[in-house]
Amino acid sequence: MKKDRVILLFFIATFLNHPLVFSQVQSDSTSTYEMSLEELMNMPITVASSEALSPRESPGIVSLITAGDIAKMGARDLIDVLRTVPGFEFGVDVSGVTGIGIRGNWAHEGKVLILLDGHEMNETAYGTSQVGNHFPVDQIQRIEIIRGPGSALYGGYAELGVINIISKKAADIGGVGVATSYGQMQSDFGRSNATVMVGKEIGDLAFDAKLTTSKALRSNKTYTDFYGGTYEMADNSEMKNLHLNGGLSYKNLSVRLLYEDYELQQRDLYDEAMIEPVQMHFKTQSIDVKYGINISDKVKLTPRINYKKQNPWLANSDAALRNEEAGFYNYFDNDLTKLTGNLTLNVDFSPSAHLISGVEYYEDKGKLNGATYEFNNSNTIDFSNLSVFSQALFKTKVANITVGARYNNHEQFGSSFVPRVGVTKVVNNFHAKLLLSQAFRAPSIQNIDPNPEIKPEQTSVIEIEAGYKLNDKMLVTANLFRTRIDDPIVYFYDVDTDVEGYDNFDKTGTHGFEIEYKYQGKGVSVNVNYSYYNSAGENDIDSYTVPGKDNVLLGFAQNKFNMMGSIHLSDNFTVNPSVTFLGKRYGYTMVDENKDSVLEEFDPVVFVNLYLNYNNRFTKNLNLGVGVNNLTNNDYAYIQPYNSGHAPLPARSAEYGIKLSYKLGF
Repeated sequence: MKKDRVILLFFIATFLNHPLVFSQVQSDSTSTYEMSLEELMNMPITVASSEALSPRESPGIVSLITAGDIAKMGARDLIDVLRTVPGFEFGVDVSGVTGIGIRGNWAHEGKVLILLDGHEMNETAYGTSQVGNHFPVDQIQRIEIIRGPGSALYGGYAELGVINIISKKAADIGGVGVATSYGQMQSDFGRSNATVMVGKEIGDLAFDAKLTTSKALRSNKTYTDFYGGTYEMADNSEMKNLHLNGGLSYKNLSVRLLYEDYELQQRDLYDEAMIEPVQMHFKTQSIDVKYGINISDKVKLTPRINYKKQNPWLANSDAALRNEEAGFYNYFDNDLTKLTGNLTLNVDFSPSAHLISGVEYYEDKGKLNGATYEFNNSNTIDFSNLSVFSQALFKTKVANITVGARYNNHEQFGSSFVPRVGVTKVVNNFHAKLLLSQAFRAPSIQNIDPNPEIKPEQTSVIEIEAGYKLNDKMLVTANLFRTRIDDPIVYFYDVDTDVEGYDNFDKTGTHGFEIEYKYQGKGVSVNVNYSYYNSAGENDIDSYTVPGKDNVLLGFAQNKFNMMGSIHLSDNFTVNPSVTFLGKRYGYTMVDENKDSVLEEFDPVVFVNLYLNYNNRFTKNLNLGVGVNNLTNNDYAYIQPYNSGHAPLPARSAEYGIKLSYKLGF
């Protein structure tokens, strides 16, 4: 650590006194740390409602993160961003992939929806969405998050949460923007990123185009599999991403295009490490077209078509074949398409009554190259789905009342009906919310294939939130939640019969609370949050259970604490420290001489990050930054949140980073 401190001090001293190419991107976007408390409380957010409402009025437990916030924290990827959100944490799945947990529940497989400019980023095979050097943060304008169900509005992947990523558009870019960054871990390369953005509004015409290419290591530590085999992750865990995002709009017509090739170098596979690393790809091509028809000043009809083509978990290289020949299965080549048609009606009956209603139809199609589906003994498979949804907002003197529902009918597994009711009230400095929601998780192609009888999960959630503005600078918010998932879709593997698949189990879920405190002072801003979950009486799934502890689930700490601060030493120079504390966690790490899985208790860990920003350092729009992530160099590892034989996957050591960005207006 002595050497680390010397390096950090050198970075700081050089940063303050010399014109180096350190940076902070997107400083042209206001950070929530720079707003007054009044501005923060009244920022519009749309992710949980049919129209823009303030976070206090929004019928959901919501979080808002702006480009300025991302810049100030020096976030490297979505993991850094979401770790600051109450109740969010991460676990390892298989094959080097890490996913999201929400409020103690493993949400990776089809239980959390990730949207990027309207494109559904969950892959269609299993419903997963991978994190770690994914979703370029330099392109992001804002992230709106529902920490709770969103199925009534968004459908079957929004069971436990919604992450709505909105990238920079023409008005935000206003010319040409470039950003580059570099990170160095203790003894190894950490990451490098380069982004170019172009955007402009010309009358009714607007366009934007953004390109990011990035490379990073998952870890520079040693991985030990379930049987004691090891390898160095510095040579076996590279992550690459080529990401293109663009759009064109003219009057009421909007067209958005997305191309992404997210690549993971992985060797961990399942329980035993492979003989050599394999490059695995997650490719997405998506086009989204919508046209707003203004029937009147109060009525708008929006037809929309989205086409998505994906190649997830794609491992068809010679290295994958050699591993398969050596007794490891990792040869997977599939083509998936999803065509979605949506027709949405928005009606403003009056300033106090609003309705959104619509119908949505989609077709999922899959093709296996070199293999066949169990479902129909064919290399192709397809399913159709029809849903109808509606949500109304009534602003009354007593309270704002939101009532909504979605009816969903799938060709294979039948129908689901999920209602929601939200009551919100703001009285001067006080606000309160009562939210009653049902949600569902639709089985994906690879859930249905081995088990045609599988059915959707059904989730019931109760949430209560209260908040109080203590004075012009301080706000406290707290919420209680209870999440119950009936008929959860769970992966299983029978060692004796060598059979794997998915089935509906009895129930799982958690209950708990989250508390947030915000201080917005002149020159100093602080955001503190604490989250807690308990699974006692909620979970009956053995593979999620920690033996002897019925109040905690595998992989995720019950207690999580965040503190983020921003100190403005001048109009352009800020110091931004952050601390994350994760309590004890539990996971399976190895097998003993009887071939039984061994449970281990993981000590609490602390993440300490420090980022310095100097905007307009030598010329306008040239932004510089330097910082360190994981200053304490903790031994955090991603734990598999279900008992399936995968050892914990080590994360990065301390990493020192520099950034540079520049914006040139047309």
